[in-house]
Amino acid sequence: MLSNVRAYPVVNRAGAVMRVLYLLILVLCGFAQGSDKIPKNAYQYLPDLVSVKNDVFATFTNPEYFAGQVEQESCISLTHSKCWNPRAELKTKREYGFGFGQTTIAYNTNGTERFNNFQAAKRLHPSLANWQWEDRFDPTKQFMVMLLMDKQCYDKSAKWAKSIYENTAFMFSCYNGGYGGIITDRKICMRVSGCDPTKWFGNVEKYSLKQKTKLPGYGKSLFDINREYPKNIMFSRSNKYRPFFD
Repeated sequence: MLSNVRAYPVVNRAGAVMRVLYLLILVLCGFAQGSDKIPKNAYQYLPDLVSVKNDVFATFTNPEYFAGQVEQESCISLTHSKCWNPRAELKTKREYGFGFGQTTIAYNTNGTERFNNFQAAKRLHPSLANWQWEDRFDPTKQFMVMLLMDKQCYDKSAKWAKSIYENTAFMFSCYNGGYGGIITDRKICMRVSGCDPTKWFGNVEKYSLKQKTKLPGYGKSLFDINREYPKNIMFSRSNKYRPFFD
């Protein structure tokens, strides 16, 4: 499925001149939309995201959602220095996440690894196989991992999702909480009268075994974090980025 994705030794295949022109277009679009709403660092990295999206997930019809996803993952606020920054990091006793998509290593209470998405990312595509820890802040590789993980989730749920719209929501919940969580939540939905397991909004999103008590240091429960993830991306964060993909 992923074998047709090109390797990425270099992002800027159009050349330095085209990159400068494209950045100029982004800036002008930003002013047209209200430049205060677009994080400063986004102008630098949006061309790379567009390039990776076109190679990794070209068929996806709402590419602005991926920009919204970067904002959701990396932006404490739109003016924070780590917003849209490949060096954005989250460090807690529970997990360590880094980059545009917050590639995560999670830990058990005894300090052992619960899962390691950095190592798993190397299996997503041959061009990621030799990705080294000291090079983890490479922006192109981060975009590749995020979009390849999104595509895996999307392709899995496409088999039963009611529509592209619903499948997109399943995709983002899957990215945030894992596909196993989607399977469990759909099974619960199937046992509830009137719940449609092919629909996320108003259906599967209402039911879960995810923890509903607030996590120390997060201020929210795992359930709340996962349920707001698709909504924030699809309804709050993404529309302003649409002109950059047109």
